[in-house]
Amino acid sequence: MISNVIKPKKPMPGSRWVLVHLDQDQHGNDRYYYTHPEGFVAISALEVADGIIRREYIPQYHLSISKDKKRRCSSQDAKFILKQFGLDDALEDNHVHSGFVRNFWLPVDENKQGRECECVADEVAIKEDKGDFIWRPAHH
Repeated sequence: MISNVIKPKKPMPGSRWVLVHLDQDQHGNDRYYYTHPEGFVAISALEVADGIIRREYIPQYHLSISKDKKRRCSSQDAKFILKQFGLDDALEDNHVHSGFVRNFWLPVDENKQGRECECVADEVAIKEDKGDFIWRPAHH
C-alpha cells in the first residue's frame, strides 16, 4: 500500500483525545479515529475531494465530529474541537440529510483556504436544530 507524506491533523497534546483506530482509504491516505472523555468522536483524514471548484479535486484535511450515541454536537462544541486539531480555519460542509456528523474541510493549499465550496451558492441550504446545523443535498 502506498502511504501519503501529508498526514491528517492530530489533536494538540493535553487535549485528552485518545487514538482508538487507524486505517487508510483506497488511495493510501491515513484516517485517525479518536474518542474524547466528554463523549465526542472525531475522524481526522486527508482526502482528495471535489470541493471549492466543482470537479477540481484537491487534497483537503477533513474532520468529522459527532457525539456519543450518534448525536450531533453543537456548533460551539465543534469550534472548540476544531481548535484542538489546529483546524480553526476549516469550513463546515455537510451533505447528509439529518446526519449526526458535522464535516469540516480545510484545503492543504493555503491559497485555497477560506473559500467556500461552490455548493454554498448553488444548492439549497436546509437548516436543522434552530439553524445550528446546515446541510445541502449532495451534488453530482
